[in-house]
Amino acid sequence: MDDQSITQVELAKRMGCTQQYVSNLLKGSSNMTLETIARLENALSIDLVKSALHSTQCTATKSS
Repeated sequence: MDDQSITQVELAKRMGCTQQYVSNLLKGSSNMTLETIARLENALSIDLVKSALHSTQCTATKSS
């Protein structure tokens, strides 16, 4: 969110949820469902799953 300079309120609007829910996600108080991940990706115009897979593959490659 810092990279895109948006507030929790703005992210919540883009995701169609409450600011409190976004706050809980950021604090790690709520688990992310696949739907939540998809909403985050759409709201921020990013690919979270692809980024996570790439990080895992890079780590596995470095360990080999």
